[in-house]
Amino acid sequence: MGKRFSAIIALALCTSLGGCAGEDLGTVAVMGPAAAHPQVASGDAQPSVWVRDCAKDIAAIEQDISALEAFTGPYMPDSVLDPLNRIEMRIANGATFAGLMENVHPDAEVRDAASTCTTAYSDLSTRLSLSHAIYQAVRKTDVSNTADDTQRYHFLTLQTFTLAGVDRDAETRARIRELNDRITRLGQAFDRNILEDVRYIEVAPEELDGLPADFIAAKDTTEDGKIRISTRYVDTVPIYTYAHSDDLRRRLREVDQSRAYPQNAAVLKELLEQRHELASLLGFDSYADLITRDKMIGSADNALAFINRIHTLAQPAAQRDVARFLARLQEMDPDATRVERWQTFYLEELIRREEYQVDANELRQYFPYSQVRDGIFGLVEHLFDVRIRPWQTDTWHPSVKAYEMYQGSDLIGRFFLDMHPRAGKYQHAAAFINTVGVEDVQIPTSTLVCNFAGGDDPNGLMEYSEVRTFLHEFGHLIHSLFGGHQRYVRLSGIATEWDFVEAPSQMLEEWMYDEETLRTFAINAAGEAIPGDLVARLRAARDFGDGATTAVQMYYAALSLQYHRLAPDTFELLDKMVELETTYSPFPHQKNTYFFANLGHLNGYSAIYYTYMWSKVIAVDMFSEFEEQGLRDKRTARRYRDRILTPGGSRPAAQLVEDFLGRPYSFDAFAKRLSED
Repeated sequence: MGKRFSAIIALALCTSLGGCAGEDLGTVAVMGPAAAHPQVASGDAQPSVWVRDCAKDIAAIEQDISALEAFTGPYMPDSVLDPLNRIEMRIANGATFAGLMENVHPDAEVRDAASTCTTAYSDLSTRLSLSHAIYQAVRKTDVSNTADDTQRYHFLTLQTFTLAGVDRDAETRARIRELNDRITRLGQAFDRNILEDVRYIEVAPEELDGLPADFIAAKDTTEDGKIRISTRYVDTVPIYTYAHSDDLRRRLREVDQSRAYPQNAAVLKELLEQRHELASLLGFDSYADLITRDKMIGSADNALAFINRIHTLAQPAAQRDVARFLARLQEMDPDATRVERWQTFYLEELIRREEYQVDANELRQYFPYSQVRDGIFGLVEHLFDVRIRPWQTDTWHPSVKAYEMYQGSDLIGRFFLDMHPRAGKYQHAAAFINTVGVEDVQIPTSTLVCNFAGGDDPNGLMEYSEVRTFLHEFGHLIHSLFGGHQRYVRLSGIATEWDFVEAPSQMLEEWMYDEETLRTFAINAAGEAIPGDLVARLRAARDFGDGATTAVQMYYAALSLQYHRLAPDTFELLDKMVELETTYSPFPHQKNTYFFANLGHLNGYSAIYYTYMWSKVIAVDMFSEFEEQGLRDKRTARRYRDRILTPGGSRPAAQLVEDFLGRPYSFDAFAKRLSED
């Protein structure tokens, strides 16, 4: 988990839900071009000025919508679809910029102003999606003799209008608009409660036995000699992984998994109620049925069947993993009868160190932040024959760095790296789209938002798991840049079906096990590259714990789906969560924790957290091509870029995968990996 694929991928996602309701993570939170809002990008924005600019922009877009609504023909692609595309592009530009600033700007007033604008753009998106006049104009437009991308844009636009409820009567459309506005506000409140609720525990120095020395040295000490540990990833991951104190790990997880509780209990309950009413008005049995209709999976029943299929598939491996965890735990505590959630990371690290000779603390020395960054740049440059260089432009914080990607003299795209924690910033890891690229109109621009330790210190050491996160998010980034050159904003960048978007990012993670790649940048302070035998041990240990991890992921997916598949008045949030945790997770529920209150994906992904595993199945299958041809084979990489990344959403995802593999995707490669011990 840990990845937020956030929000508004142009209008394609906004209006398919009847409006932009916000997003948690990986999901891609979308922001407009910084150049359009230099006063915000430079970090010295006056919120009132920015809100005024937002209102002015929205008023201008409203005029364009009204003009298209008044159009009386002839209904041709250049007279209907082209102006609609321009409207969607302007909404995406404004909404995406607001989405990013709401999550990363250091000034709380600017974040609040951004939130106001996000709501306004969302309402505008809903207003467009419910425009019966524009829907009729699109429906009357003949695209039979047009290019494939125009026909796909036409099809998806009509689908979006229908799912938004444009064909309902005026009274129903008015209620739909009210619901979407409320859903947006509730989603923002849900996210904000998580963002702002950073909790702490105070510990005695001796309780940090097992933690890396640089971690302890970086912590402040209180007057009474205690050390404050936060619920941010930079603290929780090392504590869960290295701390010998079982009680410390238990206490921290209890606090960590109770963030935003109790305030988000009421917010989430109402959010589920509003979504359920919206789905009912649109003729669906549940919001889960609505949200899955335009995905690869097709329906909530199919999603549940997929979750149960993966759950069953993972059971033998999960049981083996838990048995190994318990056996190791009993060496320390002979009376132990089960493995608790706060013990899993620690036990997994012990077993990797003892049985596979893979020590996460030893690994850290090879991964200074700046070398990891440059190494990932080098990997992408090698595979895809591109060049990444610094981009001199304003940013919203001094620690944010900007870059451009070129192929020869052609500018492919631009991106920002906002990689270190600070107050008021989004707390996890996410790929945000700044600008959805449009051919000959605007260059695709994206931002990676992470929270890696080290700050401005280029020698700050990263956890090996953080290297995976970096690669994952960079996979989203290159997808958005390479795919961001379509004529239609709805088809550009990461615009495939939502349950495919994680596949390219999950596949790029595989290069963290490639010795040739690692030795280009995994070099310690003494100038020694990571040893080949250590990389071999990493590969041997790579699948350990995957069974248990997959089972836990299916618990998250079931929670996401069932909260939105069942009528909200038929269950209590905590009771249903514990029931699903008992059914799907191989580990028991930890008392006094309220995961539903801080699982941000319940806003952004709503019912479709299953998409992570669905994409994983496809990613493992696609990666088999590289395994056969070589991980650094440029011909395979070029074919992957041309057939998977560059098309964006111009063709259905299943067709993209079949074009690359030469066959439909299958479960075989994933099942084989999961069955390996």
